[in-house]
Amino acid sequence: IPATAAETGTIGFVVYKRFGDIIDEAPFFSYALESINLSLQKYGYGLKFIYISKNTSSSEKERQLNESDCDGLIIYAVEMYEDDLDIFTHTELPFVLLDNSFQTRDVDCVAINNIQGTCKAIQHFYQMGHRKIGYIKSKIAITSFNERFAEYQRQLKLLGLEYNSSYVLEVGYSEQGVNHAVENYLTGSVMPTAFFADNDLLGCYAMQAFKQHGYAVPENISIIGFDDRPICKLVEPPLTTVAVPQALFGPSAVDLLVSKIQIPRTQSLKIDIGTNLIERSSVMRLL
Repeated sequence: IPATAAETGTIGFVVYKRFGDIIDEAPFFSYALESINLSLQKYGYGLKFIYISKNTSSSEKERQLNESDCDGLIIYAVEMYEDDLDIFTHTELPFVLLDNSFQTRDVDCVAINNIQGTCKAIQHFYQMGHRKIGYIKSKIAITSFNERFAEYQRQLKLLGLEYNSSYVLEVGYSEQGVNHAVENYLTGSVMPTAFFADNDLLGCYAMQAFKQHGYAVPENISIIGFDDRPICKLVEPPLTTVAVPQALFGPSAVDLLVSKIQIPRTQSLKIDIGTNLIERSSVMRLL
């Protein structure tokens, strides 16, 4: 007979805010919560939310974690930097970081394979005949976005395409911020034929902004996003994107954490979640 949540214990889902912009603006973790909760229930664990801000004092953060009475933590780490890890390692609670890899640190992580996903997106543009490929880049630097931008540059080099800084559209992380950036960008004279966006949200916001200024998608501008959020199917045209399999993403973190609780170990494990390119209607074939 499987244990009940009360018999087994509680797992804390920590939402860590360093900036707040990315977590507050349509947070990606919300799409993984259902699968995380179902996986925890199979192991007999309950789920408790814990919100922690970078700006909170260290003593208050420790109090929050210690008084949570959790057996382990799944930490939504998309906004975390390395200096944010100390508070969690000091608690000595078993934990798994979700959506950040921290490759040089000895911590358990489940992260999206950003390099593979970006490779698929840029290769798709190339196969569709695009040679002037731009990038919609968030002004907020997080690990995932940094990895995607670095791989974008690497793919251009591998394909024999020149990296042109004027093809990089830097945007604020909000609809208003993207609209403002696109409006300013269009006063310039150099335009790529395609843009790869840091994520779907920025890609969809940019699509709407380009359309408002008379640019047709995909006839004038092709766009690919990242994540495969529901918004991709709601915009017109539907957004081609790099999909993260939610059925693997959250449950992998649960499996990893429970294994660590049941059999403590000193070595860390890092799981890369692979991606798929979902072709919709936002990319035009040029060749």
